[in-house]
Parts: sequence; C-alpha cells; structure tokens
Amino acid sequence: MLYKMDKTVLRVSGNAAAFLNGLTSNTLDLPHNAFLNVHGRIITTFDQVQSGPDEFLIVIFAGAWEALKAHTERFLRLNKTSLEPIEWNVYFDASGMHPVEEGDFVIPQRSGRMIVTPQFWVPTMSADAFTLFRLQHHIPLHGVDYHDEMVLNVHEYDFVSYTKGCFLGQEPIAKVHNRARPTWKLVVVSADDLPTEERSRMTSKILDPKTQRVQGFSFVPNREV
Repeated sequence: MLYKMDKTVLRVSGNAAAFLNGLTSNTLDLPHNAFLNVHGRIITTFDQVQSGPDEFLIVIFAGAWEALKAHTERFLRLNKTSLEPIEWNVYFDASGMHPVEEGDFVIPQRSGRMIVTPQFWVPTMSADAFTLFRLQHHIPLHGVDYHDEMVLNVHEYDFVSYTKGCFLGQEPIAKVHNRARPTWKLVVVSADDLPTEERSRMTSKILDPKTQRVQGFSFVPNREV
C-alpha cells in the first residue's frame, strides 16, 4: 500500500558530508537525523539517504523549509555547500513491496519504507489508513505530532548519536542523556486513558476498528526520570 506524503526533498551537495556531520545530531549512515538549535530543540527532523559521492537527499516536513533555510544560511556559506529543494515525490510504502526503478531511493522505516522518486505514482492508501498504520508502528510525523520539542522528548535514540562527536545542540542533549532522562516522551495512547484536558492535545487521533477505541499520539511524563 502506497501513501503520498506531504514532504519536501532537499539536495545537499558540495562538502555535503562535512556540512551534515557538523550540524546534525545523528550519523549519516542511519535513516533518521535532525537539525537542532543550541538548546537541543528541533528545527526539523528528517530522513536521509546518500545519493552520490558528495551528495545527500534529505526529506523534511514541507512546512519546515523556511525555518531550516534561515537556520543553515550562515553555515552553508562557510562550508560552500548547497541546500536546495528539488521537485521529487515522497511515498510511504507500507508493505515494502512497491517496485522501484534505478534513480529511486529507499529509506527504511520502523515498519515499511519511504521511497524518494522523480516519478509520480497513484496512491493506494487513504489518509486514515496511513494514520492507523503510523499509530500501530509508532511512527510520529514532524509538523503533525511534534514541532519544536526537545528532540529527546520525541525519541531518545532515533535522531541522535552519542558517539559521533560535536554538533549544534550537543551539550544539552548530552546532559539530559547522561545525567537524567527526558522529562516527556511521545507515546501512542487511547483517549479514554487520558484526563479530559490532555485528550484535546492528542494528535493523529483515529478510531481503531479492532479495539473501538480512539487512539493518538501524546506527550506523557517519562516515568523513568
């Protein structure tokens, strides 16, 4: 099943690895990464794939492009790196079975995979079915389920390497990771397990036809703190 995502594809070229290694929170061999501010809060999380000897494609929430452009402008000039949108499409392949061709790029996900392609395909998965799939496999989306959170509140490991070396926002991230735990964590919950006030802050809410309960994402206190 195929779902067309509201994503922007950016091409990073010209000292691309050096630029990304110095500014992002994860290593470049993993599928997920993030640009953070000095406080460890999210500018944008993204999916990444190397597309050439000195080129990467990164996939961001479409609404994050202006903030990312402002955040990276100075660093791009200093590093002589180009970061530009390209008119490609992004699909979520829930079954992992959709055929791909040379020139398409695949990024593995917690379940299923993301396909980045210049081609246009007809989606076969509805928005509700994709939301339910994301909840079942704990796949939150930037711009939908979280925004400018401290990145460790979203996930302590998906977007961060604790061994890669320096990056912008590393100091607060390392302090939280080494001395305590994130204060909050993003989890899938049922609406009737939350107080009334917190139900209104749930995201990606949908009725699970199997349980007949409304489920969604919510930030809850991290009991491991």
